[in-house]
Amino acid sequence: MVVAIYHFHAKVVSRSKGKSAVGRAAYISGERIKDEYNNVNHDYTRKKEIVHKEILLPDNAPQDFLNRRKLWNAAELAEKRKNSQTARDIEAALPRELDLKTQIDLVQNFCKQCFVAKGMCVDFAIHDKGDGNPHVHILLPTRNVDKSGFTTKNRSWNDKALLLEWRECWADWCNHKLHFVSNEKIDHRSYREQGIDKIPQLHLGAAVHAIEKKGFLTDKGKRNRKIRLDNFDMEIAEIQNNIASVKAERRGNLTEIINGALNGDEGAKHKMLINDCNREQFEKYLQEQNVPVFIAYDKNSNPIAIFRERDSEIVNRAYHQAKKEVQVVTETLTSDVQQKSNTIKKRHLR
Repeated sequence: MVVAIYHFHAKVVSRSKGKSAVGRAAYISGERIKDEYNNVNHDYTRKKEIVHKEILLPDNAPQDFLNRRKLWNAAELAEKRKNSQTARDIEAALPRELDLKTQIDLVQNFCKQCFVAKGMCVDFAIHDKGDGNPHVHILLPTRNVDKSGFTTKNRSWNDKALLLEWRECWADWCNHKLHFVSNEKIDHRSYREQGIDKIPQLHLGAAVHAIEKKGFLTDKGKRNRKIRLDNFDMEIAEIQNNIASVKAERRGNLTEIINGALNGDEGAKHKMLINDCNREQFEKYLQEQNVPVFIAYDKNSNPIAIFRERDSEIVNRAYHQAKKEVQVVTETLTSDVQQKSNTIKKRHLR
């Protein structure tokens, strides 16, 4: 099974870190939006990689919130403290095997199941620069909502178990869509949780990815290349161990076959290299004498006869007889070649 790259990262938009939900909404949507809380204009109209943006609302939310400016200014103005958390920001990698229509459907279904069904307003935007790194930004308010607007803070949305549920649900939806176009799958669990002996790579992010694509080296990129090399080395070591295990199993099976071929005799087994005799005549002679023999091969593919100790004399006789036949054939061929050579020489001397 091939495993595709999984990335699903959630963080909080907090005023204590100088961040604004309005500013973040402007960024993911590529729009110009004024923040009415601090009277700052956020302008990201130069961003060209936004290929789809959409707002999803629960049934009890004001329809005005379909307007991005009204939605996020309402979220900002509902917070009174200087260190308030105004939104939750999720970034997730989209399977590049999917076309845009399928990616949109994936995000819509995921957001409706995980967020809208729990009473959250959702603002999402799909970004794709055509560099093989399509991803979605999902922005979520931190407060409950009713027809009058945002109400109480919902602390249950901060539950770590809920985040794990979102991560698993995202993997499920991605794999559901991938099923129709690819054999690849993603897994929300860490390598350790999956029982995979690998080092996880760092997520480069759009900015670092763009720098690396231009041919410049970054610290994150260097670390990822080292991690990939270490993972390759571990894979090679695992393959070598598997080969050694298979070889050991083969040796065991070979021993069983030999014992069976030699009528289960547990006495001493003898070996003889028979690469310079007529194999067919060698085996035929032993069959006529009712002597069991097993032909195996060494690491250089040379045939080796394995037989019982008590049959050594008969096997030796068969070997020498079969070897003589090879010598006779060789001498005959040599004589024929010599005669033809002499005949050709005489013709040239005439």
